[in-house]
Amino acid sequence: MNVVGLEGTRISSIVSFGALNGMLFGPFWGSIVSGTGLLLHEIMTGTYLSKNTFSQISPLLIALSSIVAGLVVNREHKAAKTIFFGLIVIWYLLDVGRVALYYPWFHLLVLSCFIILEKPILIKTATSRVYVFLALFMAALMGVLSDHMAGSIAYYLIYDLPANMYQSVVFIYPVERTILAMFPAFLVYVLIIVFKDILLSSGSIEQEIEEIRSRDLDEYLHNDVMKIIKRT
Repeated sequence: MNVVGLEGTRISSIVSFGALNGMLFGPFWGSIVSGTGLLLHEIMTGTYLSKNTFSQISPLLIALSSIVAGLVVNREHKAAKTIFFGLIVIWYLLDVGRVALYYPWFHLLVLSCFIILEKPILIKTATSRVYVFLALFMAALMGVLSDHMAGSIAYYLIYDLPANMYQSVVFIYPVERTILAMFPAFLVYVLIIVFKDILLSSGSIEQEIEEIRSRDLDEYLHNDVMKIIKRT
């Protein structure tokens, strides 16, 4: 779809696959798959060199999306938050950032929500499917928003866009980015649920789980309960 206020610029589902690759393959391999995949596609179609500068650096932006999404899924939250917040800081260091103050409002909102939900997500993803999807959605959303902020910074540095161009989409890009984040989050969620059900339906896996539970219970009774009984 065309980006409102920016002639000849479009937003595509490619950024969704950037976040998806990071969630599936991790921050390192996911970024390589995303960056090299997009680069090779452009080279093979013969359009890479003929495109503008912003389009030529797009593989790096997609790779960044994979890095942030992959870090969140791998529970390397500190690194993910540092990159995400660092991009916002860079925006405010630019002249345009000090004029279009409210442009990153959605990024700040998402970062705040992630910080608030970080501990519940870590604790409850093992027992709640709702929190599993929430964790995946936050990973995808932070990934696509990292691409968005890095792209906004790059676009300003390359083309020196005025602040009003960014202000014109301040309430539009959150909708676009949320939609783009839903796809990878939902796909990975389905894969996790399907593979989990397949594993649990296996008799050997189920037996191993029961043996582990029984062993844990025996250790608890022997190490904790017996000590309490002896003390009394």
